[in-house]
Formats: sequence, C-alpha cells, structure tokens
Amino acid sequence: MSRRHSLSRKDNDFNRPLPTPNLMLDAVVMGSAFVELVPTRMRVDVSKVGLFRLSIGGSATNISVALSRLGAKVGLVTAVGGDDMGSYVLNALRSNQVDISRVKKVRGSRTGLSFYTVDARGRKTYHFYRFPGFSTPEATLSPRDLDCNYLSGARGLALGEAFVRRRPSRDLALAATKAAKSRGIPVLYDPNFRLSLWNSRDEAAEVTERFVSLASIVTPNQKEALLITGRKNVASAIEDLMQLCNGIVVVKLAERGCTIATRQEITHIPAFKVRAIDDTGAGDAFAAGLLIGILNGLKARDAATLANAVAALKVSTLGTVEAMPTLREVKRFLRSKKTVVPGL
Repeated sequence: MSRRHSLSRKDNDFNRPLPTPNLMLDAVVMGSAFVELVPTRMRVDVSKVGLFRLSIGGSATNISVALSRLGAKVGLVTAVGGDDMGSYVLNALRSNQVDISRVKKVRGSRTGLSFYTVDARGRKTYHFYRFPGFSTPEATLSPRDLDCNYLSGARGLALGEAFVRRRPSRDLALAATKAAKSRGIPVLYDPNFRLSLWNSRDEAAEVTERFVSLASIVTPNQKEALLITGRKNVASAIEDLMQLCNGIVVVKLAERGCTIATRQEITHIPAFKVRAIDDTGAGDAFAAGLLIGILNGLKARDAATLANAVAALKVSTLGTVEAMPTLREVKRFLRSKKTVVPGL
C-alpha cells in the first residue's frame, strides 16, 4: 500500500476502525498536531510583525516531519478537528510523506491554533488557542485508538509530553509505551515541559518520572532536566535521570550543544556555530536526528553529533516544519564543518 493516503473519506468515516496498512515504518510518533502561525518578521513587537504565515505545529508533528525529511518512513498518531484547518493539517502532513492513516478527525471539534513572536531582545512568546472541549481533539484519544499491529511494524516510538498531560490520551501513551517495550522497540520520550498546561506541579512531576522510567531515550533541555529532578546543576540532574531511565539520557544545551549519558560514558558534544534565525522546533529537530541515528546503528555520541547538525540547520532558517533539513542537506553541512559521522 502506498504511504500516501486519500483524504476523500467523509468526516464520519474517520472515527471508524481502519484496516492496518501494510507498512514497515522506521518510527511511529504520538502527540499533538495543530495549526501554527509563523511570523514573517522576527525581533519586533507583535504589533509590527505584519503578516503571519500558515503552517502546522506541535512537537510530535515537528518530529514526524523532521524524521521524514531525514529519509525515515514515519507514521503519526494524533487527532485533528473536523474542520477545514484539520484538513489543512492532514494535507500538510501527507505532502511531507508522513503516514496519516492513524490520524483521527474528530467531528464537532475545532483544530487547535498557536502562534509565536520573538521580540527585539530575542525572547520568544508562544500563544496557544486550544480550549478544552472545543479545540483539543487529541483529548478524545484513548487506549481504544492503539493499533498494536501498526506499532509492531515500526523500529522506534517517539512520544511527546502533550499526550501525557491529561487522561485518556495519557492512558493511550502509557499503553503504547508498554506495548513498544514488550516488543523490544526503543521509545524516545521528549518532556517538552510546559508546567502552565498541567493541573499541578506534583502531577507533572509524577507523570513525567513515570514516562522517563519507561523510555529508552530521554531528551530534556537543561531547564526541563532541572525541573524534573529538582536539581541545581546539569551533572546532578543527569545522574538522577540515569537512575530513572534504563537507556540514554541527552540534555539539550542550545548553543552549547548537548550532553549525552549512557551506562558506559557521559560526553559533551559541542554545537555547530551557525547564525541563529529561528529556534522554534529546534528541540524537535534534535530529537528526530538523534532517534534516526540510533535506529540506524550509530554510536550514541555520533547520533548526538547528527542531532546537533539537524538542529543547527533548523535554527538557521525561519519557520518550523518547513525549516526541517533533508538528509542530503545535513550531510553537506557536516562536510562544510569538516565533521565525519561514522556510519552516516
């Protein structure tokens, strides 16, 4: 069956069980998908941006597109509203060769909206318009939406924090994670922590710790690592995270690169120097580069170097999904930096 799927079905067909496509995927990604407005001008007050460009967003959406651009066969598990914006998201995903056969279109729900701005001092502000019961279609997903046959056809599972904030989507995420582990499928968990969207700090800490303990690869940024562990420095936070995660911990350090920890070593991988234009989705680009590197048999430190390169190229371009680099671009970039990644 082709990886491209028709959008011609009637809306009410989207809630019916789908036959499992005959796909062998490199990764299944689970999380949110929504419409994102990208500013056409950066480092100005919102009143001076002028125009915003229509795009798609959500950490899982960003990761799935980034993986596809890097040559992976990837499927996204999410939900969109039964409106024109939901159709727009589906078409955008399909045009990026992301399998959408497990994207649920929810009748009566609107698709969520977000936009961001970057002021003159480089400070980014996100604005989310995702109202419970109105424009949060992913909140309708539950363990009933898990297709273990679909998951079994993948070599990896990537999961974002958006799916674990609330039930029943948290229960779906938990069921998928356990199903993947039972099948020997590595699970990447990206905390992408937004405390303001949780019911409480205690709930956020408890749930996050649980998913970290189930993951094979955990990719918090520095702030998230300190928040999750309650530590004051990255080294101590990594020690705690390694106690929780039975696998690989990578702490993203923005322009300073990343620190990657395995049972054998803890290594700092410096970032590539580039002119940063827009860092929106940089962490998602990093996660995609890291996951595809590990799935393709690269050593952990080499996968982290690849991830740094993917993120560097992303921040060099305005926008989010449209700025995710291809594998050819990444290889060309590495050559320009005189950097060899064995096995790439």
